[in-house]
Amino acid sequence: MSSDLRDEISAQKVEPLLPIEKKLIGTSLGLGIVLLIILIAINHFVPVKL
Repeated sequence: MSSDLRDEISAQKVEPLLPIEKKLIGTSLGLGIVLLIILIAINHFVPVKL
């Protein structure tokens, strides 16, 4: 990286997340965990028969 770009990036303010962004992160994380649990349960109760 050039020093100008580094200076510009380091000069930016850190902004807190908006409430809707927090809700979207929580929803997507929760949905991912639930779908992972469902996939594990299906894999456990319905094994693949070759």
